[in-house]
Formats: sequence, C-alpha cells, structure tokens
Amino acid sequence: MRWDIVTTAFEPTAVTLGFLAHHVDLGVNKIWLHLDAPNPELEDIAGDHPKIQIINCDAAYWAASSKGKRPWDFRVRQTINADAAMAQSDAEWIAHIDADEYVTNTDALFAFLHEQPEDILSVVVRNSERVHQHGQVQPHIFAGLFRVPFPPRIHRALPVLYGKHACYLQKGLAGYWHGKAITRVSSGLPLGLHRAKLPAGISVHKGQREFSEQVILHFDGLTKAHWLDKMRKKAPDGKVLKPHNPARIRQAQDVWDNRQNGPFLDDLYRHVKEISGFQALALRLLGRLIVSEVDVPAKIKKIFPDAYVDLSPTAVDAALKDIQDGRVPTAF
Repeated sequence: MRWDIVTTAFEPTAVTLGFLAHHVDLGVNKIWLHLDAPNPELEDIAGDHPKIQIINCDAAYWAASSKGKRPWDFRVRQTINADAAMAQSDAEWIAHIDADEYVTNTDALFAFLHEQPEDILSVVVRNSERVHQHGQVQPHIFAGLFRVPFPPRIHRALPVLYGKHACYLQKGLAGYWHGKAITRVSSGLPLGLHRAKLPAGISVHKGQREFSEQVILHFDGLTKAHWLDKMRKKAPDGKVLKPHNPARIRQAQDVWDNRQNGPFLDDLYRHVKEISGFQALALRLLGRLIVSEVDVPAKIKKIFPDAYVDLSPTAVDAALKDIQDGRVPTAF
C-alpha cells in the first residue's frame, strides 16, 4: 500500500530528522515536508532523499498560494500545505501529522485500511502522549513513557492522580486526545488538522471509520523549553488561538501570564508533563501507560548514516534558542 505523510515543520534539525527517519524506515511512499522557515542544514542532509519532498514556504511560495500571502495563523498554513500535498500525491492514503507525531502499529493499520470499502474516505487513528517520570534522566529527546487517554472525558481517577493540576489535562492528556486522520487520496478532501472535511451530506458514520488500536506517538514537548515554546506559539501576544480544548487553553494562558515567573513554569511543567513514580504505577494499573519500542536514534543512523545529530535535551534546547533568537525566522 502506498501512503504519504504531509507536515509543516519549524523545528531544530535533530527533531525533524527523527521524524523523517522513522517514517522513511516504515516504508512511506513520500513525505511532503513543508519548511515554514529555511533550514539549509536539514536540506543538506535530507534534500536528495527520494522519499522526501522538501518545500520551502518562502515569500514566493505564499504569493502563489490560494491566500496570496503568508497566513498569520500557523494552523492555516498547515492546512493549506496539507491540501497542496493531497492534490499532488500519487499514493492511496495520506496522513496529515506534525513533526512531533510518529506513526506506529502499521501492520495492523494497513490491514485495516486495505479492508475499507471505497465509500470510507477517511480513517481516524488513536494517539498517545509522551510523558517523563520525574527524577529519571532523559538520555535523549525521544525517551520516555506514553499516556493514553482515559475513556470518559471526566474520569474519577484524574483528580486523585493529578490534584489541582487535573484542570490542565483532558482525558488525562495535556495535548489532544481524539486522534488524527488518514485520508483516501482519491477523495480529494480538504485535510484539516485532525480530520478531513467530509463532503456535504455524508455523515461521519458513513464516510469515516475509527481504528481501535493505538497508532500515533505524540512527543508533545520534547524538552521543557520546547513545550514552553509551543505554548507561547498558541498564545501570540497573550491571546490564545482558538479553537483549543479548555485544558490546552489554560496551559497556554498560564504560560503567557507567568512568562517571567520561573518557579511557576517549573511547577506547571512538573505536574503537566511529568509524572511521579506513584502516578506511573497507577496509570499502568489502569491501562493508561504504555512503553514504546521505537528507537529513533537508531533510525536516524540507519537512514542518514553520514549525519551527526546530537539528540541530547541540552543540544536541542540550544538549537531551539537559535530559532528564538532570530537566527531563523520566528513566525511559525
């Protein structure tokens, strides 16, 4: 089965290389990588790979787009880029995912996709979210455990496990919990951030199906600095971009309101993106914590053997600081 991925990325090179290497190793047909800002280092490493199509979203690109100029909201840029890839793809299915999201469980997933009749235009796959256990050393940015959503939106275990910080989680996750879509290319549907837009008159019950197993590993915040930077992008000038779920809005707003308060931000990260040993045990017993066997560093070495990549949190934070300092444009 031929399948494509489309993403819009503005990340340190090490982060994007992990994403590319993992999916190339899975056998993706093509990755449509839209760079929201130039990254010559990445292009030197991955630009000639036959399964990677790099598109620089520069002024000329946006002038030729349907908008005629670069949209201010990064989510609008993502959807425009996704639809452009959809229009050019020669694959059977395409997934619109972010550079911190990794497709897994492909044998079962592809078998499920192969079974779908032609009138099923899109398939929703479930996601988990990376979390660190407090006090454990992070050997590289892709280490850690993964939380899976609780079935009910408001679960009685959440206030017990997370106390007052439960308000920052929805279904037990800090990010999204409702998965991502893989869409049939022949449908030509507009690709949203999480779901394809079905044609008028076709309900989700008729045109869309859900795959019941976990597929997406979401590395929501590769380091504390990376997560805080992500929250700031969601609240430019203190105004949280909507729509977001209420828990995400609280995160972004409180990061903005306390942007000069280091102890507050440390405590927030500690309770939203890390778990204690007790919480890890409880989540395992409740079936809400999984371990991934995806070895991203090994995949980078396999796909890009000549590239030297430092995946330590310190190195990735330094590269992120370069972005923030303006040596790469900061508008993503």
